[in-house]
Amino acid sequence: MITVVSVNFRSSADPRLSNLNYSLPQFFNIRLEPIKEINSYLRYVSRRLAQKSLQTISEHLKEFLVWVTVSNLSLEDMTEDIFDAYIDSLCAYRKPSGERLSWNTVNARCAGAYRYLIWCYEQKYCPNLNPSQIINTKRSARNKYRTKKHPSQKLKEPVKFLNLDVAIRFIEAVAEISGSVKHGVKKRNKLIASLMLQTGLRISEVTSFPLKDLPEINTQGHSTPARIIGKGSKARLILIPNKLLLKLWEYADIDRERICDKFKTANDNNLHDERLFLNENGREISKNWIEKLFSKASTLINIKTVPHALRHTYGTYHYLLNKDLPALANLMGHASETTTQSYYIHTAMLISYAGSFNKLQDEIDRLIEVNL
Repeated sequence: MITVVSVNFRSSADPRLSNLNYSLPQFFNIRLEPIKEINSYLRYVSRRLAQKSLQTISEHLKEFLVWVTVSNLSLEDMTEDIFDAYIDSLCAYRKPSGERLSWNTVNARCAGAYRYLIWCYEQKYCPNLNPSQIINTKRSARNKYRTKKHPSQKLKEPVKFLNLDVAIRFIEAVAEISGSVKHGVKKRNKLIASLMLQTGLRISEVTSFPLKDLPEINTQGHSTPARIIGKGSKARLILIPNKLLLKLWEYADIDRERICDKFKTANDNNLHDERLFLNENGREISKNWIEKLFSKASTLINIKTVPHALRHTYGTYHYLLNKDLPALANLMGHASETTTQSYYIHTAMLISYAGSFNKLQDEIDRLIEVNL
């Protein structure tokens, strides 16, 4: 799955590498392609570490990378919740002999993964990571280790794909935990989750979606194309089902307009009225806030998952029902079809759904109709 090779860089054009008197560990995936991010990181830390320390770090990072690969995750998926799940897996792991990992081993692996993720965040490899939160997650590792001394049940790793009925339950849970005092808040949060499930948008793309890019409904088709600025500031088109688009316009024209009118009257210069979704104070909704909201929804339905699961669910069902890899790659904003293939085709082959993609979207609309 992951291959580590010692590479000699003495002929490198970079003097900081060519002057090393030892070989550096470099990682390759199952197709023997170099894993750019982790290899760059190891070359970076080699400038200040001794050979033995670098070897130890590479061993810890291999364990982390194997866990990420087995969990069908990628760096761009990384959040503090996913890092927390990795810590859980270390604390609950049992050797073939039945022994747990020592605390020193768990702590070292957590620290190695933490430093790597912070570096990746700075290089913009994992934009969904929250540095101020992940440090708190790391600090909680000791308590987790103590409470996992006698685990009562098998550890649940984050679920990356949701069957349709579970996805609908998850969206209903998002609405339920949003409170009952303000119907507009519940409606908005349910629309955010529905938009992610029915278009495959990332959290960052939902929170930054501008109102001006919300298209008028195309009455001639089932869905309407919409422009989105995605990862790396790249523009692409997504398809918003017309029934969902109608609900989004109802929210924009009624609930959102109420908020804008209230705070414009108060001369609030911080109003983020260019965004589609606003909080009740007229400001932007943060990715971190949505992650916490979705985490509470996961707890409510007793399924450990992450917001990105809605994007993966969309991509899997789209491929299953359309079998159009190039079109799906464009909709998801992937630079390569290989990325799309690795994420969705295997899961799509393991599930089935009778009907067409349009019928699936109609069924989702029907199931989430309540309270919208």
